[in-house]
Amino acid sequence: MDEVVESLAWLRNQCAEYAFDVRGLFRRASPASTWPLKAADPEGLESRLADGGHLLPLPQEPAALANVLEVSVVNFLMDRLTLLPGAEAQRGSERSYPDLELSGSAFGGGHHALDVKVARRAVTRGRPRTQSRIALYTGNTYFKWPDLRWPGTFRPFNEYVSRLDLILIYTH
Repeated sequence: MDEVVESLAWLRNQCAEYAFDVRGLFRRASPASTWPLKAADPEGLESRLADGGHLLPLPQEPAALANVLEVSVVNFLMDRLTLLPGAEAQRGSERSYPDLELSGSAFGGGHHALDVKVARRAVTRGRPRTQSRIALYTGNTYFKWPDLRWPGTFRPFNEYVSRLDLILIYTH
């Protein structure tokens, strides 16, 4: 159980430092740009890409933006894991479980599943809710047959020391 507490503490610390820094979608070809494209810093690069017609706006449809956020968070955590001695990680695929598998001596050995869920906060009067439901994985499959290795999974559900859900709720 100590591994789970340590995994949660590490995850909480990392998430406290996360900042969404995706500015748009990169478009390769643009008639408005001139080459070579040079920039001295990230802000300059962003400006040059936007001015050159290479930076397209992010999708505003909740499911599409949720996918962008999920990828951004998993990338952030993967970068952070490279700085943690004894940490190992595997990224899941788009339609697999988990989104990120943590293991290694940094997490007490064993494997820990991290599933990232993202939803948009709904504009409502009264109690807060999300615009769409968050599904905390398919219990009908994994909980019903926890010892089977399903396609798109690294290992059977029962082989995970812990199964964590990271839930992001955004407002814009």
